[in-house]
Formats: sequence, C-alpha cells, structure tokens
Amino acid sequence: MDSVSEATFGGRAWRLTHAGATALVAARGATLISWDPGVGESIVAGYETPEELAEGRGSRSRILAPFAGRINHGTFTWNGRSISLPLASDGHARHGLVSGLDFTSVSRGPTLQLSAEHEADDIWPWSFAVDVIYALGVGEVGSYRLSIDISVTNLSPEKAPVGIGWHPLLRFPGGGRITDLGLTIPARKRVLTSQDLIPLPGESAYAGIHAPVIMDRVGSERIDAAYTGLVPNDEGVVKTSVSNPLTGKTISLIQEPAEAPVVVVWTGDGLERGAREAIALEPYSHVPDAVNRADASASIGLMPGATRSMTATLVYS
Repeated sequence: MDSVSEATFGGRAWRLTHAGATALVAARGATLISWDPGVGESIVAGYETPEELAEGRGSRSRILAPFAGRINHGTFTWNGRSISLPLASDGHARHGLVSGLDFTSVSRGPTLQLSAEHEADDIWPWSFAVDVIYALGVGEVGSYRLSIDISVTNLSPEKAPVGIGWHPLLRFPGGGRITDLGLTIPARKRVLTSQDLIPLPGESAYAGIHAPVIMDRVGSERIDAAYTGLVPNDEGVVKTSVSNPLTGKTISLIQEPAEAPVVVVWTGDGLERGAREAIALEPYSHVPDAVNRADASASIGLMPGATRSMTATLVYS
C-alpha cells in the first residue's frame, strides 16, 4: 500500500512506501536520507546520523538552490550589487543555501510535498520559495523509481539569480568500492575547469568528447566533472547510468535536458566516510559559477514571481 508517514531523523522526517520500496526524507533541507528499492538496504549513500546531516559534509542528497556547484571565491555582481557568500574549505561558495532550511509538509498522499522559504538577508538579498516533491514508483518488471521535483520561485521584487541541482550519492546493494562499476554518460561536451573546479573562461570551458562516454570499468579514475551537450534517448530524456557487471543491475539518473542541461559525475573521492564507495550523478540547471559567466548569467536570471523547476528520476533495474 502506498503511504507517507511521519518519522524522525533528529528532527521531523517522513517515510514513503510503495510496492515494497521505502524512502526516508528529513525535514532539514528536504534531504533524501535513504532509498531502499525492495532490496533490503539503501542504494543512496545518505547521512547515517542526524549529526552528519547537521554537519552537511559530502553534500549527500543535498538539494542545490539557488545555485548549484561552486561560485568562484563566493563573489559575483548582480545588477550592480556586489555579493559575497560564505566560503567552503576550498575557498569557494558551494551548493546553495537550502541545506539549512527546515521544510514543512504541504501535502501527503502517494507523494510527499515539502516547502520552505528563504527571506532576503545580507548573505542572499533575494527572497525565494522552494517546493520539493518526492514520489516512488515502479517501471518495467524488476525496476523501481524515485523521482524528485524541485521548484524555486523568486519572491523578491526584482530579477534574481536562480539555479537548481541535486546531489545524490549512489551505491549498489552489498557496498564495496566503485572500481569495477561501469559508467555511461550521454554527453558531447565536458566542462574544463581550473584545479579547484571552477570552469575555465568562455568557450575554453567546453571540450568536445565522443558521445556517449562509456567506461566499462571505473577503475582508479578520479572524476569530478560537469558534462553538457547532453544527448536525449528516443524518449527525449537524458539517462546517465552506473552498472554493476557482477549482478547485472543498473542505477540510472533520468533528467529533462530543457530543465537540466548539465550532469555532474563525482566518484566520491575525499568523502570522510565511504570514499569511492558511491558515485554521485547530479543534474544541474546551469554550469557551476553561472553567475560569473557571460554565457550563463542571462539564463540564470528569474523574474519576480516566476518559477524554475527541475525533475529528476533515479531508476534501479
């Protein structure tokens, strides 16, 4: 039976169930803590304790808004206003401002709808609302789906920068290293960056690659890269996949290229817990540091009262 019930994870949380699958979502940041697609354990490498969630290290399943990825040195200028954001350990602002918000349940049925608002302050001088919908489903025989819809509405009286992303870390049942996993990325371009992962200036940031990128074995390859020029399949969506050759199982991220024309892949290097035991497949609405890029700053602007949305689906099959 489909249901959404109250739970706890330090603070408020909700548990979704559907066709033998379960997911746990915390109110803090509307963060996905776990997703068990009927296999007896989570294939999302989420936070294991409320303390981990509060610390936020690894950005596990973090919803990224109103910007995704890094902003160079945490500074940018918008309509003549200089913005300076709190910096992460690498000296850049990273992954938005939503992780510290406590979301409330707006609607519970077969899906879970959560909402929170940021009020304009000295850090981010634009108010915005974030609405998040989680849903579980089944597809073809033996496949399970978890979908997330993220919508950000500009509540300020002026045009404001709004980008969206999501940061799920994925692993296969039984755990283990990612060394023997396969990886498929349907992209024609890789975003080239500086040593600290800020995209290079202008067109020099985009390197053509053969599509799709297929790695039969990740091996010792260290990946923390954004890809664009995404290639839709016959159904018009982009499907980035990690495969386990030992079991024949696959975990895929499906995204709409019009909403999320960028996918970021990270092999989990540097995680304090479980380094290289999970792979992040992250849909982005814009390239990192979009607010500082002439090729992206125009599209990231959102008019007063307007909403930007992104839907992403994880499939275990």
